[in-house]
Amino acid sequence: MDVNWVNLQNLAFNKFYGVDKGPGIYFLRWKKFGNPVLIKRFGASDSLGLLYIGESKNLRRRLQRLWKGIEKVEEPEVKRIDTLRKAILFCNLHNEIGSDEYEIVWQSLSTKIQAQIQQAVALQLYTDKFKEPPPLNLKVCKTTYLKWGINPSDYEKWSGKANQFVNKVLSFK
Repeated sequence: MDVNWVNLQNLAFNKFYGVDKGPGIYFLRWKKFGNPVLIKRFGASDSLGLLYIGESKNLRRRLQRLWKGIEKVEEPEVKRIDTLRKAILFCNLHNEIGSDEYEIVWQSLSTKIQAQIQQAVALQLYTDKFKEPPPLNLKVCKTTYLKWGINPSDYEKWSGKANQFVNKVLSFK
């Protein structure tokens, strides 16, 4: 299984052709001058340049909103402020990363629950290696780890193993 990263700007230009409308998981990274940007983390340096690990019940709509948030990051007139857009503004990355420097890879899955499980597993694998979540996953502590700690009975809902796609993306070559 190959991991085919796609330039997000090009994907938007092609109207997100090839992205399913069903559930799935996606990874967003920073690539500059043809190479992923090395991101310093607490545990180690992330050579993949991962910025965000997400899931959605409708991948196409989510990636369209994600692109709109990146493309119009500084426009106050945007009615719906995307979570990722808020994170980009909060981290001041809009001054560092050009809109043409985002790459994305995704996998369509059968159900929203599968997407949520794969996202949780991917975030856990990433956090285990780097001792913190990807830089733009600002809500992780509230929605994932605290939920597990406060309500252990929900852990079964989130338990699972990484599928082949997640393992391949997070190979940390």
